This record gives sequence, structure tokens and C-alpha cells, in this order.
Amino acid sequence: MKKRVFQYLALFLAQFIAYPVFQLYFSLVNIRVIHWERYRRLLRNGQGVIIVLWHENFQVPIWVFRHRGIYALVSQHFDGEVIARILKRIGYRTIRGSSTRGGLQALEQLRQVLQNHGHIAITPDGPTGPRRKVKFGAVKLASETGIPILPLGYAATREKRMNSWDKFRVVLPFGSSVVYVGEPLYFPPLPSMKKLVQAARRLEDAINETDRKAEHYLS
Repeated sequence: MKKRVFQYLALFLAQFIAYPVFQLYFSLVNIRVIHWERYRRLLRNGQGVIIVLWHENFQVPIWVFRHRGIYALVSQHFDGEVIARILKRIGYRTIRGSSTRGGLQALEQLRQVLQNHGHIAITPDGPTGPRRKVKFGAVKLASETGIPILPLGYAATREKRMNSWDKFRVVLPFGSSVVYVGEPLYFPPLPSMKKLVQAARRLEDAINETDRKAEHYLS
């Protein structure tokens, strides 16, 4: 009974309280976006985009990219339902699924979005890790559709690390944050598991590099 009450309360807060709280919270953080024009260029070209970032980094970037009709991949677990309701309040659309539940159906929905020139956001190490290890979904979508992957990096001067599998980063008020938009990455067809593994490593390196560049611009 207590668990059910807690879940109803969490869903209520996510749907009705989260947005004004986020507005106030992020007004107290100095957020700087580096190379925003890379995303805008893809928008002007009218093509689909696969936005990727590490799961631990998504708090500030999801606010930066709000109200753009981006489709976010969210797990089918209860915490995913809370996240989905928050995302909808700040202008995202959601597709439910992950590597552990509903993955194939979610992958097909994401493919359809991209083929219709939509934009999607994926944390390729989510929802449960391993931390900073790319699962194959994003690179498979990119190679099968010819759609570019846009890696995002993130850094902050004041933050708290949570005791979670990803060491989730919570930005603290009165600090500065940098979101770094990397160069678009294109992946050719990947006919073998060896090629797929190599592509995943390439994407890991690219996301880690955007994180390093975000740190550079923060200093």
C-alpha cells in the first residue's frame, strides 16, 4: 500500500510540479552551449538526427533541448514512467523500451521517426549500464538509415554525484554548466559483429571526447 501511494505521488509530481520547479532551478544555473550551430545546421537541412549522451549527463541537456519535439527513448519500468511524464511536460515525445524490455519494438518505432526526418535522443549506456559503454542500438540505427549521430558532452562547476550505477550528475544552483555539441558522425553499413563492435567503440570515443571538450570550455 505504501509503495502504491509513493508511486501515485511520484507520478503526480512529475506531471504537474516538475516544469515550474525546473524553470526555477535552471534559472539559477549559468548554462552555455558550445557549437549549437551544428544542431541548427541539421535542422535547416531537414534531416533526422540521433542525439546521444551518457546517461549520467542528461539532466542539463534535456532542458537545453526542450520544446523541440524530440523523441526520447525511455524504459518501461516505473522510473521510466516518471521520466516520461517529466519529458512530456518539457516538450519531448517518448518511445518506451530498452535493451531489457520492449527493445525491438522501440527500435522499429525509432527507425520510423528517423525515416520521417524526426529527431531522437538516446543514452546508449542506459537504462542500467554498464556505465559509459555503448550498446548497439544507436549505431545500428545510424548505419541502417544513413542518419547522423550527434554526440553531446557535458561539464559543470558545481554538482553532486549520486550513488547510482551511472554516478548520475545533479547540477547545483549558482554554478556554471557547458553542453558541448560534437561533430555529426556517419556510420556505413555494418555487415558483421566485428564492424558493429568497432562502430560502438568509435561512438564511445566520440562521446568521451565531447565530455573532455565541455570540461575545456568550462575551465
